[in-house]
Amino acid sequence: MATKLASGFATSRQGCFLWATSAVLREFSEDREHVDDQTTEAIYTFFEAQSTNMLRIMNDLLPQETPDVIEDFYRLLVDALLYYPHKLVHSQLFTPIFQAGVSALALEQRDPLIAVLHYIRDVIGYGGENPPSSTNAANPPEIQSVVQQLILSQGEELVKQILAGMMITFPDDCFSDGSGALLGLFELMPEATAAWVDKTVRMLPAGTVSEAEIDRLMAGIRSRLIEGREGVRKVRSLLQDFTNNYRRRYVAPRDGLGRLEPERFRFSS
Repeated sequence: MATKLASGFATSRQGCFLWATSAVLREFSEDREHVDDQTTEAIYTFFEAQSTNMLRIMNDLLPQETPDVIEDFYRLLVDALLYYPHKLVHSQLFTPIFQAGVSALALEQRDPLIAVLHYIRDVIGYGGENPPSSTNAANPPEIQSVVQQLILSQGEELVKQILAGMMITFPDDCFSDGSGALLGLFELMPEATAAWVDKTVRMLPAGTVSEAEIDRLMAGIRSRLIEGREGVRKVRSLLQDFTNNYRRRYVAPRDGLGRLEPERFRFSS
């Protein structure tokens, strides 16, 4: 059945095959009773084959050309990270999957964006001690380290795309998950995330926001970070207020995103 699902998806590029893959992944996950290690390993190999096919599709097409399949793919990935965190985090596909998700934040449709943002938030969670998990086991330091290295390498582009979405392109229903992802980044890497936010807001089109406004925002963020965990939560409110104000004043300068345009995702296997 797994072979038929893999060949069916490669041929048709229809998201229903990813939905079925997700069901198989859950049914034969590592924490299920009466499932032998050989079967679990085979199912995970099947998942990686489906992921490779999807990354090839995202290399060939813009996110706007395949939003429904992107939604199904990142819903599948939420399950994969939940049930196979060790295998996925250490996989060679872990970084390109994340990069593809960042590029997909250019979408303007609610459901695929929420699926991608949920995955991104879960990945960020694995950079700390209390990730979303199907077990109560502690998150090993080696997992935290791999995720933190991924965030360090991709965080600047991720922050840029989340802020661009919150200011310009996200539907209203995506604001909570966007700001939640930023909150997770601030909790994990406060100083680095503040620097990425600073750099992003200074990319906004000339005349849309003043230097004084940006300086005031960044001073507020840095003063909250000194307060520790409670202060970090207040940073989320500051960014929500800033992005909401920007969105109200400049309804939709989508033609002039300029330096906030996402990079085209590329994948070679």
